[in-house]
Amino acid sequence: MNHEVRELNDAELEAVSGGMTCETACVVSNIHQMTAIALGVLGNNDGAQYFSGLATGVFNGGCK
Repeated sequence: MNHEVRELNDAELEAVSGGMTCETACVVSNIHQMTAIALGVLGNNDGAQYFSGLATGVFNGGCK
């Protein structure tokens, strides 16, 4: 399985954030990150990684 890491362009970032303001993206990103932490503590590493990725994507999409 090959996963390439690349930078998103402006249109892709807008799609990730759903047009949120940076302030809203920060709140949503924090909710995703707290969910990731909770799942990690409960031993669900796959779920934790998924929500951590969502947090990063929403933050980057809304604030960069």
